[in-house]
Amino acid sequence: MNTKLIVISICSFLIAACNLNENGKGVQDGHQSNDYATYFQLEELENGNRILSVNENWSGNKITKSFLLQSKGTKSTGNIPDHIQIIQTPVKKVVCMSTSHIAYLSLLGEVESLKAISGAQYVSDSLVASKIKNNQILDIGFESSLNYEMLMQIDPDIVFTYGISGENNQYIKKIIDAGINVVVVGDYMEGDPLGKLEYLKFFGAFFDKKEIADSLYKTISNRYSEAQQRVADIKEKPVILLNAPWKDVWYIPGKNNYMSHLIEDAAGEVLLSKPGDIHSYAHSLENVVTMAYEADLWLNPNFYQTLDQLMQSNPLFKELPVLKRGKVFNNIKRDTPGGGSDFWESGVVRPDVILNDLINIIHPECGNKKELVYYKLLE
Repeated sequence: MNTKLIVISICSFLIAACNLNENGKGVQDGHQSNDYATYFQLEELENGNRILSVNENWSGNKITKSFLLQSKGTKSTGNIPDHIQIIQTPVKKVVCMSTSHIAYLSLLGEVESLKAISGAQYVSDSLVASKIKNNQILDIGFESSLNYEMLMQIDPDIVFTYGISGENNQYIKKIIDAGINVVVVGDYMEGDPLGKLEYLKFFGAFFDKKEIADSLYKTISNRYSEAQQRVADIKEKPVILLNAPWKDVWYIPGKNNYMSHLIEDAAGEVLLSKPGDIHSYAHSLENVVTMAYEADLWLNPNFYQTLDQLMQSNPLFKELPVLKRGKVFNNIKRDTPGGGSDFWESGVVRPDVILNDLINIIHPECGNKKELVYYKLLE
């Protein structure tokens, strides 16, 4: 699925994973907390195996799925409870139902393990796109039109998918009923940019690449923190108008939302953002436009490529000072002709680069003066 189309909602809570004692009962010894991610928990067992717990709170049922990731050649500890699914690692053949998953596999050096993807036309990664063109990676289709025959022929070790509530999840049950392992990935639900990055550990566990995943996570998160420190002492935060209306409704994310986090860490302040909330809230176009006269910058105005397109979309925009000053930037610089957004693909593992872009836009006096990677100035 094209990650750009996913609407982020929720406020998460952490569900701790349990270790297994010799009787197969859960214990808290060896509990390892994540730094930021809230929708999964990994726990190392003494024999080198791992327990992965996935918090599927997006279903509305507060479900936690647990997996024993068992390295080939090792034995499990004691009796395994029925509710814990065993997956042999390292996995060799995987299918991804979201383009954001590609970024984790690519950074871990596991593109060769990717056998099929949903929404191949949206892929930004050049190596993956090349393999799709050469039929080395197949397009498995979308939820309602999934190619189950192709899936059975691939016979993957695991299908990585995303979790949403309602009937759209019925395809997951069909895959499980076919005897194929399914793991739901909650990366798109995470509000903190470093929480998304931390899914390197999640994917690394399936490929027995803990050390590599930990090292990559540490290096990138350190670069993120270093960039954040450049603007840490700034008191006067520019006001940021975010997004653009969709059918006369303007969605503004709460301050705990992923995009709001990035802007706050770049010492900006999102106009009309609700404190302490991760949800995006609907506002009337007229209300946002009235408040938008206070905006210093306008970021992420949906799919618009030029200032002219913005002005033509609604006559009210022509009088906005931020547009008259030409201070409008969009995260579309690396969009593909097929409609893919690399901001939402590779950006999940490059929060440091996105933050650098935002600092160069919001506080150029503190920026590193490098060319923008994901953003472009609309003209």
